[in-house]
Amino acid sequence: INNKPPEPFVIFLPGIGSHPPYGAPQGYQNMYSSEQVHSQAPLRPPYQPNKPKYHSGIIKYRELESFNQTFFEEINAIYLGRVSYVDWVLGQLVKGIDASPVASRTSVFVSSDHGDFAGDFHLVEKWPGGMDDVLTRVPMIVRIPGGSAGQVIHQPINTFDMMETIADMAGVNATHIRFARSFLPQLKGAPGVANRTVYSEGGFLYHREIEPFDPFQAATYRDQRNMYYPRGKEEVEEGIPRAVMAKTLNYKLVFRADGISEFYDLKSDPRELTNGYEDPKYGTVRDQMQMDLLEWYVKTGDVTPLSEDPRKAPKPPSSKTTVEL
Repeated sequence: INNKPPEPFVIFLPGIGSHPPYGAPQGYQNMYSSEQVHSQAPLRPPYQPNKPKYHSGIIKYRELESFNQTFFEEINAIYLGRVSYVDWVLGQLVKGIDASPVASRTSVFVSSDHGDFAGDFHLVEKWPGGMDDVLTRVPMIVRIPGGSAGQVIHQPINTFDMMETIADMAGVNATHIRFARSFLPQLKGAPGVANRTVYSEGGFLYHREIEPFDPFQAATYRDQRNMYYPRGKEEVEEGIPRAVMAKTLNYKLVFRADGISEFYDLKSDPRELTNGYEDPKYGTVRDQMQMDLLEWYVKTGDVTPLSEDPRKAPKPPSSKTTVEL
């Protein structure tokens, strides 16, 4: 930034990934204690009824049954230290921008691709088909020139709304079909969209989708000394049912065609401890959200290309060409 880069420019600065092993730089490893987690940010308890199979599978395959509550609180304390370290890095970046000549025309977007159990439910890491709040609810911090300082939006948004917002700010007239929404009005002070539903998808259905069968990852999952070996073993032996999540400000639906579906009343159960998918009192709102989910799939499941592929159609084989089927 201080070397007068050509404009416009984009800097992608990755932080510490939400992955094990759980460790933080010096000064942050012990910034928080298990006692603080216990008293100020208690973990979600394990073995909750009517939870998807991976809630017990992660504990089983990683042999976590013998560890006590303090152990998982220590993991969470270290994870919080990692978060604080990323906060410090962000602060250094913002200080550098503010001291540069481009401060008045530079925007900063901060987010993450996923979260981590980090001890919640006595679980670690993440799960490819998991839609738990600790995995799918990630931060979104934005600073733009002329933005509304201190604006906090409680309504949900999708992470790919960030792309749409940046395109909106840059005046990019993208012609391809997309389903994100710009939240630029909210950055300038407008309220959030009260009835917004956001979505997330995950899990695998077909054999070759599972990570241990991916040729580029197979060696990792075959190595019993690798920390991801237990997860790969669980994926192969137990499967990862595909899941899709629909979430509003008040309710959350996770539908699995195979396996346990979930429904949470976020007003009375923000920590998602009680799965109400089979509870009759939520039948009406659950069924409506499932219909909304079907409508979303119908509208977004396939898009006809708007332009012809410049490579054109492939030439048909000549009469002298032998085609093996």
